[in-house]
Amino acid sequence: MSEEKLGEYLQRKFREEARRLAALLPAESLTLMELSRGKREVRLNSGELHALREEEVRALLSSVPPFLWLNCRVPLLLRYRREEDGRSLYLVEGGIWQRRLAEIMLSNNLTAEGKGELSPEEFRHLLGKYGSLVFVTLEASGEGGAEI
Repeated sequence: MSEEKLGEYLQRKFREEARRLAALLPAESLTLMELSRGKREVRLNSGELHALREEEVRALLSSVPPFLWLNCRVPLLLRYRREEDGRSLYLVEGGIWQRRLAEIMLSNNLTAEGKGELSPEEFRHLLGKYGSLVFVTLEASGEGGAEI
């Protein structure tokens, strides 16, 4: 197989795998108000339902003040990005309310800007404590980088 054909084959396989993984990401999100009213499933791009663990939902609702429940949504989307220089970045996806929610989930603190970039420890903490409420995407950086 020529180098050019091998490159095309690998790109095609990567795109197929990226599509398969994208089907596992949430197609919708829920407000914390909806969680407080008993909603416990989120539809994925594949059409399947993802169940949110009751103990994680209770922990989240007890840490976020009710006056924020209409603005904050789950699942929280995080992005892991590896830079060309070898650095790893752990980012909160979405807008200001997602960053504020991440900050509350980590520290029970609320600031105007929220938490947009996480330390590795904070990233692990969110996954460990709120695993069913958090989705992670991966991003390859550099020339021709792609997101999964």
